Amino acid sequence: MTNLHRQRGFGVASMLGVVFALGAFSFFLMELSTIVQTQNIKRKGKMFYAQIADIRDAIRMHQVDKIAQGQSGIYLFPAGWNDLVPNYLPDCSTTDNQAGRCRMPSQTGWGGVITLTRVAATVLAPSHNLIVIPLPPVNAEFKFEHDVHVSELLQLPFARYNESANTVSFQVHRNGDELEHDGLVKRSGDDSTLTGDWDVGGNYAITNVKDVIVRNSDGSQRSLAAGTVAMVAKHDQRIDKHKCPTGLTADIVTGIKGMFNTTTIPIVFKNISASRSYTVASSTYWTVKLDYYAEIDGKVDILHDGEVNVTLICKP
Repeated sequence: MTNLHRQRGFGVASMLGVVFALGAFSFFLMELSTIVQTQNIKRKGKMFYAQIADIRDAIRMHQVDKIAQGQSGIYLFPAGWNDLVPNYLPDCSTTDNQAGRCRMPSQTGWGGVITLTRVAATVLAPSHNLIVIPLPPVNAEFKFEHDVHVSELLQLPFARYNESANTVSFQVHRNGDELEHDGLVKRSGDDSTLTGDWDVGGNYAITNVKDVIVRNSDGSQRSLAAGTVAMVAKHDQRIDKHKCPTGLTADIVTGIKGMFNTTTIPIVFKNISASRSYTVASSTYWTVKLDYYAEIDGKVDILHDGEVNVTLICKP
């Protein structure tokens, strides 16, 4: 009888242990599920922020291309999604969208539609794009998801949360004086190009430059760091004509460096009189000339021995 009571006691204790273990395991699974769900919502929030940032960057690139085409003002900004898709943002066809294979740039993950509006300049504000993003519902089921997305989207410049409309809106202005200029002139010096004249306003300087390379009329490059090209030439020596930037003309300047014998048998001369250095032009080169008069054995004759300083310039 005693053994029977003892066995029943062990059975009840074992059953209670199993129930407790199952309860603890169920609690662990519930907590794990909550953690996983929380992480998924945060991940989706970051992904949605990246989607909106891509839209902002696409608008900036749209501006860069319009500036290159000579546009200005309100026409720098896309009028709607059709101006961005597919040239700046990936397209998603209706068929693929309905099949769940992709999401349109204007879609949210909870069925909302993002609006993109082009706003004309007023006295108080310049032209810009206005983007309005509908948020998840504010209820017990979506409260955490709602708050996560608001927190992510408010990191955008000029973002504003409208509690009554349950939206976040932000403006994209014309590329300004800060990081947006990287689309036109990258500080790292890689493959970006200016789309117009660079005017620093007369109050600033371009300093600490290793070199400035100027494009010649034929597309070749001319280094300003190399300075003016100078050399020494002799009578009847040919100098090839150099290239100059568009609007400038290649020219040559000469000056007498010295007049002296260059023959193997020295000629004694004295009383040098009228002298000049000059060039004779042809289509592709100049011929350097050196003329001077000197007395040789009592007779005045024209000589050409000596050296001429030659400078190549580009003149207006």
